[in-house]
Amino acid sequence: MSRRMIRSLVAAFAIAAGFTSMPAGHADPGVPPVPALDPFYTQPDSLRGAAMGQVVDSRPITLTGVSTKNPVRAWQVKYVSQDTKGNPWTTMAVVIKPDVAGAPTKLVSFQPWIDALDTRCNPSYQLRAGIPYLLSTGMIAENGNLATFLDRGYTVVVSDYLGPQNQFAAGYVEGRNTLDGIRAALNFAPAGLRGTDTPVGLFGYSGGARGTEFAAELAADYAPELNIVGSAAGGLPTDMGKSAEIMNGGPFGGINFSASYGLARAYPELNIPALFTDPGLEPAISGMCQTQILSSYPFTPMQSKTVNGVWPLGVPGVTEVLDTLEAGTYGTPNAPLYLFMADYDEIAYTPGTDALVADYRNRGVDVTYVKIPGTEHVTAESAGSPAAIDWVAARLDAAN
Repeated sequence: MSRRMIRSLVAAFAIAAGFTSMPAGHADPGVPPVPALDPFYTQPDSLRGAAMGQVVDSRPITLTGVSTKNPVRAWQVKYVSQDTKGNPWTTMAVVIKPDVAGAPTKLVSFQPWIDALDTRCNPSYQLRAGIPYLLSTGMIAENGNLATFLDRGYTVVVSDYLGPQNQFAAGYVEGRNTLDGIRAALNFAPAGLRGTDTPVGLFGYSGGARGTEFAAELAADYAPELNIVGSAAGGLPTDMGKSAEIMNGGPFGGINFSASYGLARAYPELNIPALFTDPGLEPAISGMCQTQILSSYPFTPMQSKTVNGVWPLGVPGVTEVLDTLEAGTYGTPNAPLYLFMADYDEIAYTPGTDALVADYRNRGVDVTYVKIPGTEHVTAESAGSPAAIDWVAARLDAAN
C-alpha cells in the first residue's frame, strides 16, 4: 500500500472515528428545532416580484462553537435565490458582525463544506445547534478559519449555498446562492455595510470551494453590481465526474452517493435514483451529514449498489449534465483569484486545477496558484488556509 493511500486512510478514518452521530430531532434542552420542524425555514406562499438576494425575514441568533477574541452579533437571514432551473426559492444565511468599535465595513463570504443532503447539515443550523451537531459536519473543522476572519474585524456571511433542497454537486445552485447570500448581507441594514460599494472577499475549501469559485465565475453576468475584490478557493473539485472516479471504492467514496442524489434533486429528469438497486439508499443518505456518510460507506464502489453494476455518472444524459458543471464553464472571473491545492489530492484531482489555472491565465484572469508539497486533501486545508486568508485580507484592506 502506498504512502499516499495510507495518508488517505488515516485522514478519512480519523475524521469518521472522531465524530458522533447527529441527533434526529430537538429533544435536548436548549437545542433549536431542526429546519424541517422550524417554521422560520418555510417557503413563502409566493415570491412573485422578489429580487434575488432580497431579505424576506430575519432573527437574531446566538452562535455556538465559534471562538472569537471579541464579541460578535449574529442574525439568521432568509433571502431569495433560485434553483438550478432558475425557479425562485428562499434559503438561509448567517450574518455575523464583530461587535467592536471601528470595525471595517467590509464583507467576507465564507463557504464551509456541506456535501450532504439534510438541511440539518447546513451552516445556518450548525452555527446555532452546537455539539454534537457541529461534530457531524465540516463546520467543526471550518470554525477556526471563520473566527480568523471575524477577529480581523470583517463582517462575515455564511450561506446555505446548496439551497433549501441541498442540491449538492449542482454547480449553478452553489454559485448563485452564494452570490445572493452576499446580496442579502449587503441588503441587511443591521449589518451596517455600504451596499454595493462594500468590498467583498470570498473564501471556501473543498465543497465550499465550489460555491466560492463558481460564484467568482458567475459574478460578471449574474451579480455585476457586487464589488468583489478577490476569491480564495482550496481543494477545488473542478469536475465532479472525475472526482467521483478517483474517490470510487476508496475511503471518501461515500461522497459519491450524496453527490449522485444531490444531482438527482437538481435534475429530476435524469432519474438517477432508478439506477440504484436499493430504494432505501436515498432516504438513508438523505438523513446523514458528510462525516456520517464517510463512516457508513467507506470503500463502497457505487457499482456495488447499482442495477447491473452500471457506473451511474457515466450513463447518457448524466455525463452531458456533468460536462456543463465543470469549473471554467460558468464564466470568467472578473476579480483576482487565489487557488491552493495539495500536490496529491484524492478528492479534488490536482491536474484538473492545473488545467483550469492555465485556461484562466489564457483568458487574462489574475490567478495566484499554490500547490502545497507533502499534503493530500485533508491536510492541505490546514496547511494552505492561513496564506489564503492573508491574501483575502490583503485584498480587502487595500480596497476603499
